[in-house]
Amino acid sequence: MRNLMILHMTSCLSRKGGGIPPVIWALASEQTRVGEQCYVTGLVDEFAETDCKGMSTPFTLGKVIGPAAIGYSIDFRRFARINPTQWSVVHSHGLWMYPGIAARRIARISKCPMVISPHGMLEPWAINNSRWKKRIAGWLFENCNLRSAHCLHALCVPEAENIRRYGLRNPVAIIPNGVNLDEIHPLPDRDAITAWAPATKGKRRILFLSRLHPKKGLTNLLHAWARLQGDFPDWVLVIAGSGTSDYEHELRSLAATLGIEKTSLFVGPVYGDRKREALAGANIFVLPSFSEGLSMATLEASAAGLPVIHTKECNFPQLTHAGAAVEVPATLAGGENGLRQLLEMSPDERCAMGEKGLVLVKESYTWSKIAKQMVTLYRWLRNEGPIPEFVRMN
Repeated sequence: MRNLMILHMTSCLSRKGGGIPPVIWALASEQTRVGEQCYVTGLVDEFAETDCKGMSTPFTLGKVIGPAAIGYSIDFRRFARINPTQWSVVHSHGLWMYPGIAARRIARISKCPMVISPHGMLEPWAINNSRWKKRIAGWLFENCNLRSAHCLHALCVPEAENIRRYGLRNPVAIIPNGVNLDEIHPLPDRDAITAWAPATKGKRRILFLSRLHPKKGLTNLLHAWARLQGDFPDWVLVIAGSGTSDYEHELRSLAATLGIEKTSLFVGPVYGDRKREALAGANIFVLPSFSEGLSMATLEASAAGLPVIHTKECNFPQLTHAGAAVEVPATLAGGENGLRQLLEMSPDERCAMGEKGLVLVKESYTWSKIAKQMVTLYRWLRNEGPIPEFVRMN
């Protein structure tokens, strides 16, 4: 069979996009490695040129005209005219912005299938956040985009069920995110983190690593840690990530009000070697989120061999069933109880939990496996293969 020409489209390809840009780059890179041809498009923002520099997959950045929240770019319209028929499949990532409209137009012009990956944006919490804006966007264009997709991509069974609850009847492919183990292992020295986070020296570390956003449950986490820190004086909470300046200020002020500013360390965003050092230096990973598709941060923490505390809304029950995570309600009491449970374990017990997570990731969540599943999906949509077992028709 001929190689596929795959177009990945999204709104944001920089650090501002949270976990979605790394997923797109990793998926496109692995699909290219196995012989397909990929191209990536996104919008210009203040970090895009820097963050996209050096990527092995060809890409285009469209200049935004008008409100950034809409993300209209005439460059995408030109791109559709310049490359009218070459695509085998258009894969649109994320919702509620103009690139989704452009993806539908390009797929129609190219007479090729379109796949949409909501990446958790149809989860109940996400839908209810800025609800009226999303209702308007849905009425204007997004519902049409979603209904016209040849297939919708869910990261897990709960996300597939929420896609159905939204009223969509398209085929749904359930394919998780993955990790590149070579980008995590071998891990650096456990105390390498102290070079840039000296307050962690001599301490055991609870790691939160994600966007600083209200949906991540950080307020509950800080309150839970305030109740626990007195019982565990040799531990610190390391909060790695960035958000809006107003929300970061709100979190820091809360930590000060709760009296935990010395044991709750805001270290900013971490990438590359610093992220590996944060993972290597942690003893526990925590994500008390109200809404996730399938968290890349949790996958990476498990790949680093860390025991995990997460909520049901993180949509990773396989990690809990494997004995690698403690699943808690997305409440203050839930977070407090989960933290206490892991903090009271022996180091050997925590290490055993983390090893189970690493085994699970190796078996089922590597990008080599995920990329092959996605290519199988594309070929089925092009009538070049049988329906994959991971596709739900109803």
